[in-house]
Amino acid sequence: MFKVSGDQILSRSWASLVADRSTSLAVELVHRGAQVVVVGGTALWLRGGSRWPRDLDLAVTEPEVPGLVSALAQIGVHIRAATLCRCRDVALTSAWGPLDVFVKETLPPSGVVKVDRCTLVVAHD
Repeated sequence: MFKVSGDQILSRSWASLVADRSTSLAVELVHRGAQVVVVGGTALWLRGGSRWPRDLDLAVTEPEVPGLVSALAQIGVHIRAATLCRCRDVALTSAWGPLDVFVKETLPPSGVVKVDRCTLVVAHD
């Protein structure tokens, strides 16, 4: 068994599936035009961390929200740009799993991680 958090224990294969789904969701959104920074557990995992992510966390600036909303709609996740901008931190559900979006004034320091033929912008911390 692989311990994911204080109250969740998942097998290594299950944890890998969650990490793969989070990464696949990020790739899908970027391919569909979203300009985001991957943050949180998925960012740590993509940078070689040993802890498996539970969901996909994304940071986006307000000017980039419409592009993210469009990409989300293309995969069946519907939210209005105005709602996302007003709420700032929103938890969503997709066919790939849970997704948290954080609308920020400035994005965290980040670098690039290549996943297949996709370039993801991934936070350092």
